[in-house]
Amino acid sequence: MASSQQLHKQPMKSAIFILVFVSCSVFLSGQEIEFNGAYNIGSSIKFRNNFGCGIGYNVFPTPKIRLGFFLDYSLNNLHYLYSYTSLADLSKTMEDVQPYNQQIALKITCSFNLLKSTKSQLYLGAEIRLSYFFINERGEQTVTTHQGNITSGNFSSNYSVDNRFGIGLLIEYELKDIIWKRISASASLHPGITSYQNFGVMDSNDPKIIGWLNFNVGIKYSL
Repeated sequence: MASSQQLHKQPMKSAIFILVFVSCSVFLSGQEIEFNGAYNIGSSIKFRNNFGCGIGYNVFPTPKIRLGFFLDYSLNNLHYLYSYTSLADLSKTMEDVQPYNQQIALKITCSFNLLKSTKSQLYLGAEIRLSYFFINERGEQTVTTHQGNITSGNFSSNYSVDNRFGIGLLIEYELKDIIWKRISASASLHPGITSYQNFGVMDSNDPKIIGWLNFNVGIKYSL
């Protein structure tokens, strides 16, 4: 019985040790808060041109390694035209769309500083994200059947696509202590992909994966 209790205590001791180690690493390392604006280019027409913003918290377990935790928001409200063909009956659909499509993403980054300068940094790293898409579109739809019959009318779509996993890379250049000490400015590039449509869904015009190329400009404050 005693040996069994000791075995049960071992995982708990390991978990407590890891928690204490991570907590000490965070509180003993450098920290900073980041605010950024973004212009995002998506491969899906629903998110072709997005403007957004974000807030983040960076910690430095070592002088060269940076971990970041971010909450990002983006919006596409630019009018677009879209056409597609149904695989079920070969009908062709043309849509004249006014979107108000939003994305909220929780993001974790890990990057490495390639420079030795105290006034500037060049970071290269990777990121993972969990995205939530909110689709709100209205417009006019024209359907041409395979036999040539044409129907048209107004339509609206309002739905969400939740818990979509994404991965990406980042490259960032940062200037330290601009204007005032502790304040830094940065410019970064973030290519990546995010899953969207569930695999196995048939006759849908939504993409299975959305590719991204995001441009960010940020202001940081060192704590």
